[in-house]
Amino acid sequence: MPAHLRDNSPWISVSLPVHAPSTGPTGFSREDISPDLFNTLYSEVLDQFLAGRDVVIVGHSTGGFAGLCLALARPDRVRGVVSVGGFADGQWIGLEGDMQLMARKEKLGSFGPIALRIAAWLTTRWPWLQARAASMFAYDKQAFLSDEPTKDALGVMRRDARLQNQDQLIAFFAGIRDVDIWDQISQINQPVLVLDGEHDPVIPYEKTLRLADTLPNGQLLLYPGVGHMVMNERREDFWRDILSWQTSLFTGEKL
Repeated sequence: MPAHLRDNSPWISVSLPVHAPSTGPTGFSREDISPDLFNTLYSEVLDQFLAGRDVVIVGHSTGGFAGLCLALARPDRVRGVVSVGGFADGQWIGLEGDMQLMARKEKLGSFGPIALRIAAWLTTRWPWLQARAASMFAYDKQAFLSDEPTKDALGVMRRDARLQNQDQLIAFFAGIRDVDIWDQISQINQPVLVLDGEHDPVIPYEKTLRLADTLPNGQLLLYPGVGHMVMNERREDFWRDILSWQTSLFTGEKL
């Protein structure tokens, strides 16, 4: 985050369900993944930690989906949403989509979940392998790999991933493919900035366009030459545009 925002504005960062260091209950399964799961957890965050405050949600990928869900469930508290490479249904493509199918045993059969565990073990032991695996979701890989804050973040992710309950994460990957809120998107009346790279290898381009078009107050911002990791590939532009959009919520000016 830009220093002036980090040091002078109220904010809170929340992890996704069962993504380390968060943990899930015993017996957590793919059937537990639904919009209600996100709404229950993040409504608790609003009520316990941000009581009396309206919020602007900035969420990447599944975080963008969570923001849209919460905008529907808590219009009294959610002032706006920035969906960064987000989605309305969990039908991912590319490597991430293959990982979903492996978690569901629809790709590689019973070896699918085993392959995911092996990949997780390898990438948490060798930083260079983790960095290159993560860069597969970027289009501008050079920008991704040379970004200093990204290197720091990958180190933290590697540390947390060693604590990850792999059974729960695999269940999450399997279950998120079934979520779908397309029939409710037109009910989100808050301003939503749909922000993504033009070469996102995870979220289909046509679905990003559809999301922005279906939202009553949606605004689309696409970065050329950028993939799924917008905030890493174009860090300065990313924060400049988000802060400009957030200012527009209160002034009525357009980005």
